[in-house]
Amino acid sequence: MEIAAFPAGVGSAATQPWSGDGQGQILQRFPEKDWEDNPFPQGIELFCQPSGWQLFTKRNPPTFFVAVLTDINSERHYCACFTFWEAVESAQPQSHPRNGEEEEEEPSSPVQPAQLFAPKSLVLVSRLDHAEVFRPAP
Repeated sequence: MEIAAFPAGVGSAATQPWSGDGQGQILQRFPEKDWEDNPFPQGIELFCQPSGWQLFTKRNPPTFFVAVLTDINSERHYCACFTFWEAVESAQPQSHPRNGEEEEEEPSSPVQPAQLFAPKSLVLVSRLDHAEVFRPAP
């Protein structure tokens, strides 16, 4: 019986790590290539973080939800999504001199990189409606 057709790992790909904003990307999936009769659902990275892939200065608690993703062909995909937060280190951007201006020297001091936390999601996707299998035990 096919329960979890597509396990996938989805993470943040911050376009500018210090900005706090990013995009989700599929880090790993199985199968790596689409099956002819059951293609990988498009947009799963948007589904995992509907409010957007953002970095935070503190670690958020893990979250879990089960939902139905309906694709463009009206096919239903039953998804269980577990999201946790991983620490990423990011230094603040440095200023650069413009138009031949010389940058003033500042006393050297150790620069502490800002610690940020990025979401990472583990997703199980099935074409069969067995949400009770995905739910955590009481």
